[in-house]
Order: sequence, then C-alpha cells, then structure tokens
Amino acid sequence: MRSSRAAESRIEAGLLALTRDWTLKILAAELHLAPGYLVRLFNAATGLPPMAYLAQLRAEHAAVLLLHSDEPVTSIGRAVGWPDQSGFARRFKAHYGLSATTYRKRFATGAAHLRRPGAAAS
Repeated sequence: MRSSRAAESRIEAGLLALTRDWTLKILAAELHLAPGYLVRLFNAATGLPPMAYLAQLRAEHAAVLLLHSDEPVTSIGRAVGWPDQSGFARRFKAHYGLSATTYRKRFATGAAHLRRPGAAAS
C-alpha cells in the first residue's frame, strides 16, 4: 500500500530526532497522521506502540554511547532525549535490568572506549 509506505518513511524520519520531547499527539501531528492510525502503523510494523518504540530506541542508543564514549551518564541521558537523570536511570534500568553505570562497567572494554572530542590524549 503506497500511502502506508509513505507514512512509514515519515515516521522513521520523524523519530531520528530522539532528543525531541515527543508525545503521541505531537508525533502524529508532525507526521500528518491521526494518533490512532499512527498507533496501528507502529503496532503492525514493530509490535510496539510509538512511545514504547521511542523509549526502546533511546535506551539502545544510550547503551551504544555508554560503551563507546567517555561521556558522563547524565550527558548521555540528555543526548538521547531523557534530560531528567532519574527518568533516564529508571527507563534504562527497565530496558536492560541494570543501571547505566553498571552497564558501562560490565560491558565496556578499554579498547572499545573512544575519547570525547577535544579530550586530551594520554
């Protein structure tokens, strides 16, 4: 269905801005879709409602940043769209079962850590 493919493309483009303070109503308006239709599209395509899908994307992106940067946990939370530290901590732990700090300590290796841009080389 051509209109569904176009809608899916708009959805993907819209979610690229992870840091935006999305709500279902705002996301639907941005994509020129009715909220109910947006929920049906997401459920059909991903098995998740839009906001749960967004939370999953944010948690997964945060995990990548935790493993491949030296940014502080609070900065990573803001970078993925969760500016409130306690909200980030709660959502990350709900997704991975570990705090962000524990996740980083357990899974990051010295070789995988990249320096922040502008950090002094040792």
